[in-house]
Amino acid sequence: MNEMGKKIAVDLYSVQMKWVAWYLPIVYVFYFSVFWFLNEPEIRTMSLLTFTFQTATIFLLVCGILSSLAFLPMYVKHGVTRKSYFQGAFLSSIGLVITIIGITAILTWVISLFKMNVFTEVVLSTLGINSWLLTIISYIIVVMIYFLVGWLVGLGFYRYGGSGGFVSIVVAFVIVSLSDLLWAFSIPKPIMGLFNLDIPVPHVSIAIVGSIIIAAISTILVHKIVKETPIKIA
Repeated sequence: MNEMGKKIAVDLYSVQMKWVAWYLPIVYVFYFSVFWFLNEPEIRTMSLLTFTFQTATIFLLVCGILSSLAFLPMYVKHGVTRKSYFQGAFLSSIGLVITIIGITAILTWVISLFKMNVFTEVVLSTLGINSWLLTIISYIIVVMIYFLVGWLVGLGFYRYGGSGGFVSIVVAFVIVSLSDLLWAFSIPKPIMGLFNLDIPVPHVSIAIVGSIIIAAISTILVHKIVKETPIKIA
């Protein structure tokens, strides 16, 4: 990675962390409010990490879209090469995902130390009660896929207009649905959710490898479009 790419990564990360500074507290307050006052059975068994993970998919999807529609033209107009922009945006997104999941995992662990009766029904994730490492790794990869999907959709609209944007949405739905087939997580099922498919969930190691492959293919698609995207001069 070149020096400009690193600078872009730091700049983008600092900007997006300002959004996270608002996003995470709101999610945490909402989780504890629902947990304590509404007595929702579904929330009673859901850990803070899993709850935040579900919202993080949408948050990172939006971040990916903004990376295309807002940051790409801004940086290129200021003389930053598309290569440096891609490197910076990709690296900052990894840092963003790790930060969100990492901070929440630490807080979830701290909560578990108190052994409060109200949290006795909580399960860390569908991977198991004590599957901390697997859960964190899995959540990071899946949320990263959502960022890449948002990035792809934003590029589709910016580069190709309405028709290309529609195609990118379809591709994004397919990517997310393929990812969902690998996991038993409670996340949106854009295409596969329309069908009652009784497909067994593979072993977690296969799911992780499959998700990494999906993320790699998505990254290649994004990189290819970024290289070919002309910047619109207002």
